[in-house]
Amino acid sequence: MKINYPSCLRAVVSSCLTAILLTNCAQPLMDTTVDTDSPVVEAFLQEGTNTISVNVYSMEKYLIDDVSLSKPITGLTLTVNDIQLTETASGTYTLDLNEDTIREGQTYKLNFTYNGKTIEASTTIPLKVSNIKVDPETMTQSSYSWYNPDDTTEVTVTWDDPQQDYFQVYIESPNTTDDASMGVFGKRMMQPTRGNTYTARAMEFRSTGAHYIYVYRVCQDYVDLYEHVSSTDLANPVSAVTNAFGVFTSVSVGRSKLTVYAAE
Repeated sequence: MKINYPSCLRAVVSSCLTAILLTNCAQPLMDTTVDTDSPVVEAFLQEGTNTISVNVYSMEKYLIDDVSLSKPITGLTLTVNDIQLTETASGTYTLDLNEDTIREGQTYKLNFTYNGKTIEASTTIPLKVSNIKVDPETMTQSSYSWYNPDDTTEVTVTWDDPQQDYFQVYIESPNTTDDASMGVFGKRMMQPTRGNTYTARAMEFRSTGAHYIYVYRVCQDYVDLYEHVSSTDLANPVSAVTNAFGVFTSVSVGRSKLTVYAAE
């Protein structure tokens, strides 16, 4: 089953990279050991898919009225596991694996040269997320009280975690209610955590229909970057990419669902 990597996970990285670029404008705040000629790398490899995509940006001054992170770096000779990627858009380099797929346990190594320096990074694809269970799998709106803050009815999501890895839960809910006073759960991302359980209050699932629950197994470098988003030390950003900022990481994902029916 192919599940697309949610844009909100990418937004976590985008927030941190934006902070890097904004800090670069305030040069006195930047640690003197930080090389502002370094590129910014953004890549997510997802287990079970067959495309590798790497975005590379410059550290040029961030424009407040420009929603983009920075200017893309074009014309690079960029390889992953010694196979050259194709520049399919400005600053976006892609490798189509054709019949092959990105599989758990495989290691991918990024390499290219920029401003006379070798940029390197590697990631090992995490294990598949398995045995996701949602309890209960169905509810009716009459079985809990969304309007009652004292209602403690819960929905519990569990999965297998034999290695004590980091996981992140993402819930995508349908916007089916016509009652504006009820609000909408919408799309919600929880912070990365160790463990194999996530619990939500039933009253949070206010829309009827299928609520899809994604469980991601994420790598340590992503966790470090996520935690840095809320850090006050923006002048010294974390990076697992040699001679660059950003992230070259991988994830695996599984999906289940909770169905909410309208009260009769």
